[in-house]
Amino acid sequence: MSINSLKYILNVVFKSIRRNVWLSLASILTVMVSLVILGASAFFLVNANNMAKDFESQLEIAVFTQDKLSQAEVQTLQKQIEGMDGVAGVELVSKEQALKDFSQSMGSGNLVSDLGGTNPFPDKLTVKTTDPQQVKTIADQIQGLKGVDKVRYGQGVVDKLLSFTRWLRWIGIGIVLAFAVASLVLISLNIKMNVFSRRREIQIMKLVGASNSFIRWPFLIEGMFLGFIGGILAIFLVGLGYHWLAGYISSTLTFMPIVQDTYLINQILSALLFVGMAIGAMGSAISLRKFLRV
Repeated sequence: MSINSLKYILNVVFKSIRRNVWLSLASILTVMVSLVILGASAFFLVNANNMAKDFESQLEIAVFTQDKLSQAEVQTLQKQIEGMDGVAGVELVSKEQALKDFSQSMGSGNLVSDLGGTNPFPDKLTVKTTDPQQVKTIADQIQGLKGVDKVRYGQGVVDKLLSFTRWLRWIGIGIVLAFAVASLVLISLNIKMNVFSRRREIQIMKLVGASNSFIRWPFLIEGMFLGFIGGILAIFLVGLGYHWLAGYISSTLTFMPIVQDTYLINQILSALLFVGMAIGAMGSAISLRKFLRV
């Protein structure tokens, strides 16, 4: 594209915006509202995924050893479990440490004497997995090892929790996709009104021999420009709203794992700007197809 053609296209774009101020404002507001909803949906998806990861990270396997095992045998069992595929780490809580922790929680200084001089706690190995989906499989494998008395991993609860986190992710993805399609439809309809108001101009240009690309470029750039302005406004509203909401949730619902990663938040907000420009251009292209068939 030559410099003269670019100057002509930009001149046509800004003349069109000035001539159709109200339609341009309507397009900008449509883009802004659509992107605000889309941005809110994206932040919902990110936080839903983060919440699912937080739940899954708390899944662990508790392995209780047999009383007859010596300390060396317990350490050997620990190394054996650490060497299994899918195991991220194993933490040993000795029976002495378990008794000490329980005594402190009960506020008793001489619990051993109260229990008749015996320690009722077994050695315990806390196992973390690399993939929460493997908890049941790894627990079954550990149960078959020599020296293991009991294995507990929240049987019944784990399956429900993993099912919940899967649905949480799918719901988030579904909401984002639904609002993305709705945004494209709304913006296309709004831009179509703008194109329709200039249908005679398009038809005349076609009749005098203008190519489709020559006619299309001003509308595409205009759509991108309006999408850019709408995107800037949406970034401001979504960014300000999420900053306030994240601060409020962090101070009142401290147990909620709200996403506050500045880099990730900036990525989402930047994506809104590019989505706004892309949707503006796509809306123009879709709306133009009918009028280019002369």
